[in-house]
Amino acid sequence: MSQTAPRNLISALILVNEIFDSDDESTDSDDESTDSENELYQDEEELNEPSILTTRVSTVSRRNVPKVAGYEEIVTERMQDYDFKTHFRLHRSTFDLLLGKINIKLQNQTRPTSRCSPNKMLLITLWILATPESYRSVGCRFGVCKKTVFKVIRRTIDAINEMASTTIKWPGATEAQNIISANSSTAGFPGVLGAIDGTHIPIRTPQHSSGTYINRKGFHSLQLQVVCQHNLKFTDCYVGQPGSMHDARVFRHSEICTDLQNSTLFFPEDSHLIGDEAYPLSDRLLTPYRDTGNLTRYQVRYNFKLSSTRMSVERAIGILKCRFRRLRFFDSPDLAFISKSVIAACTLHNFCIDENDLHFENSEELSSGGAATINSENNIYNSTVTARAKRDRIARLL
Repeated sequence: MSQTAPRNLISALILVNEIFDSDDESTDSDDESTDSENELYQDEEELNEPSILTTRVSTVSRRNVPKVAGYEEIVTERMQDYDFKTHFRLHRSTFDLLLGKINIKLQNQTRPTSRCSPNKMLLITLWILATPESYRSVGCRFGVCKKTVFKVIRRTIDAINEMASTTIKWPGATEAQNIISANSSTAGFPGVLGAIDGTHIPIRTPQHSSGTYINRKGFHSLQLQVVCQHNLKFTDCYVGQPGSMHDARVFRHSEICTDLQNSTLFFPEDSHLIGDEAYPLSDRLLTPYRDTGNLTRYQVRYNFKLSSTRMSVERAIGILKCRFRRLRFFDSPDLAFISKSVIAACTLHNFCIDENDLHFENSEELSSGGAATINSENNIYNSTVTARAKRDRIARLL
């Protein structure tokens, strides 16, 4: 693949979800009374009601559940732009551009008689990503039932992810030079093409192999690994590995690990990524010196400047989670859908930066999800003589 061609480096451990054929339901039955997604998955045996109870419920006449009247009209015509962004995390102009890009895809996925327009589908999906609100309450807000919300967000997430290959991509030769120059001006660290880091996406307890998803902090999660530019844009995203997996092993399974070997294609002019102590040292991925109390002043300065430069990736992850708060906890048994949703959020993150739609959350809320963990997993890699020599040379130059 040529260097100048758009290149999608997104690798998500996802499965193909079956999409329901029907589109809309305007009523809810009395047996749809919980706020969890569980009842929407037919393979969860614990949700099966006794047959006698099911028979009784089926005899109850269906009723119209009250909905919020005209909320879509309020959002579209009367809500101020500041309030719109507060709720949906995008400026109205950014929303209109995004809708224009996925409108045809959404139209092709809905029936002509559907009451859920592409505009409403995107509003619902953004609201779900922006808040921890339940499907039932979101459906009530937008005048649809919970089952419709369930189907709408999956179709919209798929449409957004079709933009990923052109929105999250590795920089070409010209852009790479600009990134290296910009990173060098931050703290004087030379040759930095991007910073790599990982974060945990909290999830509910999985149905199978739940123990493998418990991370070092004691909760269930999926791993998200990203590479970030100086302007907070992601150039690579990899999601789906269980939370118990060490950062170095997640890195080894990702496509970017293979790309490190293609030096001239992806890393022009001896450039490199920078990461924390959790990652293996190589001539294309520089990490700090381990502080055992015997560092020289050159090594201390090197660690400080590397840390100052890689703050961009920590800030980018923090902004991502502040903008799309669903990433703080996914209450869904569908791990494939969670991975898709995370990639969609990363795609929207880059799309907003391209449109100069910056985030305005308080800076104290920004957090990348924890410090690096150092353990024996680092031993699966051997720091080459070339990598150590390169790090020493840069330390002396700083």
